[in-house]
Amino acid sequence: MSGEGGRNEAPPLDPAEADALLAPFFDAGPLAIAVSGGADSTALMILAADFAKRHPHYPQPLVLTVDHGLRAEAAGECAEVCAMATRFGLPSETLRWHPGVLHGDIQAKAREARYRLLAEAARSKGIAHVLLAHHLDDRAETFLMRLGRGSGLRGLAAMGPSRDVDGVTFLRPLLSVPRRRLEASLRAAGLSWIDDPSNSDGRFLRVRTRQLMPELASIGLTPERLAETAERLSRAASVIERLVGRLRSEAVCWHPGYVRLDGARLCEADEEIALRLLSDLIRDLRGTDYGPSFQPLEAWYGLLRAGEAPRAATLGGVMLAPRRDGLWLYPEAGRTGFEERAVDEDGIYLWDGRLRVVLKGLENRAFRLAALGGAGRRQLEESGIRLPGPAAARESIPGLFDADAGLVAAPGQPGRDHGIELRLAQTGEH
Repeated sequence: MSGEGGRNEAPPLDPAEADALLAPFFDAGPLAIAVSGGADSTALMILAADFAKRHPHYPQPLVLTVDHGLRAEAAGECAEVCAMATRFGLPSETLRWHPGVLHGDIQAKAREARYRLLAEAARSKGIAHVLLAHHLDDRAETFLMRLGRGSGLRGLAAMGPSRDVDGVTFLRPLLSVPRRRLEASLRAAGLSWIDDPSNSDGRFLRVRTRQLMPELASIGLTPERLAETAERLSRAASVIERLVGRLRSEAVCWHPGYVRLDGARLCEADEEIALRLLSDLIRDLRGTDYGPSFQPLEAWYGLLRAGEAPRAATLGGVMLAPRRDGLWLYPEAGRTGFEERAVDEDGIYLWDGRLRVVLKGLENRAFRLAALGGAGRRQLEESGIRLPGPAAARESIPGLFDADAGLVAAPGQPGRDHGIELRLAQTGEH
């Protein structure tokens, strides 16, 4: 492994500190650890390995490392991670991502793929919790980055202790620990780590933010102070979260892949609660980690309250369409349209990055999973099923088609073809 970092006077974590940090997470049941080979995750792996040795009644955590295929060195680095895991008595597994041609925010896409791969691997082994090595400095940097984007309260709360992905809980036991103490722990153990060149590439916002930290610290904006602020905002955000949940239960009606809001209740709600609910719904409907930028959302909501909102507007890839019967939110097809994919096996498919489609009874026959569109919507209506809402909303949901473009199954419609079933699992539905 390469890289040992620069001189650092911070003390390493002692066993008592490590026990206090890790014991609550080991108590939760079998664990996996996401390890890239960088200083942070390598330190977490070693701390967890030492913890398991001191407390042998806990099961050994599984080390998972992801080869993103984005750099030639990645495969070798994953092999180094697995070799170190073996050295410390931990089982390990390398997960591989085959991204093909990528455009846009490559780091974000790689991060999302990493979470999906880790969640899938954990589930396959009956593991419900995966440890991540995010630390105090990560939280401070994330706070600054989101402040620059104009994020709302939840965004500024920045990097909570846990997040759920595909039924697996990702846990962050090191959020109170500065980066320099993790590196000091590795040095004290005589260990080095992998230096990912992207961590010093100024094209990335996080790198530029990190480079600003010493100057900010000179005026009192230390990582510790920024992380404290994020933690206080997190407490405030949790209160608002409960109020948002209450409004959601009162004002939101879910349909397969789209929603109707009670516009009057939305406009009567406190502005922050209404904005948070809208942001959550847009995020859920598009299947993304984050909602839209707050500035355009605030502007649109102001128009809605004034009775001047346009008949249709797009925010975060979701159409917002006020009608007499309510405010309808549904995904927009965009320039590339909705996903189409060939399917011939039963299973659960993530479709268009936003809906889990459960298919049964295919019996190895070839079908196409695609948005209903106008033709599919009309076929569904001819079968006697008319879903509520604008036509564009109804056309955005998936259907199963045969080779002749005939609609075989759709949400709310018993399969026309013998034994075929299509069900949806909307990740954001409550």
